[in-house]
This record gives sequence, C-alpha cells and structure tokens, in this order.
Amino acid sequence: MRELSAVASNRENVPVTEINSPDRPPANVGRFAYIDSLRAIAAILVLWTHVSESFLSVGPSTQQSRWVYEWAHGIDVGRIGVVAFFAISGFVVPFSIRIGHPYAVREFLLKRFLRLYPAYWLSMLLGLVAIFWIWGRQFAWSNVLVNLTILESVFNVPAVIGLYWTLAVEFVFYLCCVALVLTGSIANYRRIGVLVVALMAIHVGIIALRQFASFHVDYTKALWPMHIAIMLWGTVYRASIDGTRMDAIARTCLWGALCFMLVVYPVLFTRMFGFPLKFTLPYSLGILLFVLGTTVLRMTFKPLPWLGKISYSLYLFHPIVFVLLWWVLVRVPATSWLRTQHLGSYVVVVALATVLLAALVYRFVEAPSIALGQRLTRRWFREEPRSATAVQASSVAARTQATQP
Repeated sequence: MRELSAVASNRENVPVTEINSPDRPPANVGRFAYIDSLRAIAAILVLWTHVSESFLSVGPSTQQSRWVYEWAHGIDVGRIGVVAFFAISGFVVPFSIRIGHPYAVREFLLKRFLRLYPAYWLSMLLGLVAIFWIWGRQFAWSNVLVNLTILESVFNVPAVIGLYWTLAVEFVFYLCCVALVLTGSIANYRRIGVLVVALMAIHVGIIALRQFASFHVDYTKALWPMHIAIMLWGTVYRASIDGTRMDAIARTCLWGALCFMLVVYPVLFTRMFGFPLKFTLPYSLGILLFVLGTTVLRMTFKPLPWLGKISYSLYLFHPIVFVLLWWVLVRVPATSWLRTQHLGSYVVVVALATVLLAALVYRFVEAPSIALGQRLTRRWFREEPRSATAVQASSVAARTQATQP
C-alpha cells in the first residue's frame, strides 16, 4: 500500500520528518521559547506532509479536497520542516557542552543518549506493531537489531519508520560536536565556518560528478554533507546573534553560506544540474523560516512553545497514529462517513491524537530520561548540583576566553 510503504521505507530523499530535533535549550528557557515555537511549526509541517499524502486515497471527498495535499507537496513543506530542525540542532546542541569541564564529552554523550534513544526505542516497538504486525507484514529481526542503533540508514538497512534517517544525521552531528571539543574547536567559529563551506562544496562537487561524470552515488547520501553543514552553520549563526566577536573569515563563511543557501543553491541546482525546484527551494525556505523565527518573528505565544517541548515525540509518533487510523478506515465501507470527510479533517484528527500521545510520551519517557541523565552525570562525574544560570555563565565564560588563531 502506498501510504504504508512511504512510512516504512527509508525515504531519505523525501525528508518528511526531522527533524524534529530532540534538543532542549541549555538554560534560560524563557529566552528560547521562540526556538520551541520553531520546533512546533517544523513538526506541524512534517505531519501535514505525511498525513495529506497518506490519506489522499481514502475516498472521493479527499480527492475533491486534494488541495490540502497539493499545497503541502507543491513546495514540500515537510522538507522545509526538516531543514529548520537541522538548523535548530546546530543552534542549540553545541551550546549545551560545558567547555572546560573535565568530563564534558562523557557528560554530553550520556545526556544525548538518554535524550535521543528511550523515546526512539518506544517508537520502534509501536512502529513494529502498527506498521508491520497488525498488517501481517514481515520485518527481519536482524534489521530490528540494526535499527536499535539509530544508524540503519548509514548501513543501508530498512528502517522501521522511514523518518528515522534524520535521527542518524542528528547522531553524526553529535559525533562532530565531540570531535570539535577534542580538537579545541567547539568555540572556534573560524574553523567551524570554514568546515561549513567545505562541506557545502563537497556536496556540490558530488552532485556535479554524479550529473556530469557518471559518478554513482545515491542522491540521499550526497545530501549528508549539506545536512551536517546546515547544522554547523546554525552553530556559527547562534554565536553571531549572541554577540560573539568573530574575525573576518568567520563572518565571511557565516554570511556567505547563508547567501548560498537562500539564493545560489536553488538557482545553481535548477539551472546547471537540472534538478526540479521542489528539491532545492525547500532548503532555502527552511533556512529562511529559521532565520526569521530567530530574529524578527520570534514567536512565544501559547501553545507553540509547549508543542515545541514535545516536538520530538510529535515527530516520532505521528506515523504510528496515522497508520493506525488508516488501519481502522480500510475496515469500514468506502461510503461510511469515516471515509468521506475533507482531507484536512484527517490532518487535524491525526494532529490532535498525536499531540495527546506525544504529551504522554514526554511525561513518562522523555522527562524521566532527561532527569536520569542529570542525576547520572552528577553521580558518575562527581559533579555538584548547579543552577542553570551558573552552568550557562560557565559555558559563556569559557567561550569568551577561547582564542581564534
């Protein structure tokens, strides 16, 4: 079935998730309410894309209201949401690392593990039930074991839920953060900026070889350098709007990369490489959404920040909700009122049900996992409890002292 295969397959080239990113502001929650609002909007865009696509064939009424689907897929709002999620990760994650702390890397990895994996494993379990078991579909146990690592897309193994590929990108970004800490570069925005430009150049080079030199590489894999570059760019961008002093090279990389993503990328790939605008314009729009949402359009009105707080679970569990609803619908006559509603009504119903499930998962899985990470880091790394303000002040002081060669 079209809607089930779309969810179960590893569709990296149609980013209809991230990406949500499962990150929280390191301190001063009120200041970052606008980031939570951006997360909420990105999650809604992803859900809109998935549900409108999957419920398009429910009945004649959904065909008559197919504009809900066409609006979502005309500019690929799901991909816009994913790009915004990636930029948000770069904006938040590196700044949660306490530079100068003797156990900074271990603390970071432990907290990231407990932030990412418990909810992910629960979604895997429910996904196996909702997408495979109740439909009588098979999924190899060896693939399940690989999926437990969150790196199934790296090993070209089918994912339980197709959107998991964005979590693998997130995981690799965490490893990049570790490498930056170990090399003393986590606060060196010149080095990070140069790395951003290099990764974007690698992405363009791979695509050029693929188009003109018969270089055989999967398009989804060719996107990896671009996705990591967007995250690292978000880090430099955050430092810039926080007022961090940067040299000319860092500033050139920051604003040059922004111009590339907003203008050059869609034009270059459409005119030179012949890509449909739908493949590239969402990257520009995702970055534009992120920039506007962190500057002139900082949204903090309820309930957006709260929805952003549970956005990781919104992202993970919405496919489970809509597949279960589809399972119910196919068991009633096509003329039933359940299958003759406006396409938008199915999007709303799935959204409301997913919010309820996500709130429960956050309350009973995510929040306890976050608290466990905090307790374990204090216990294992002999850390005395500190206020959020003190932690942030320590991190800011360390970054201020960092020199840029």
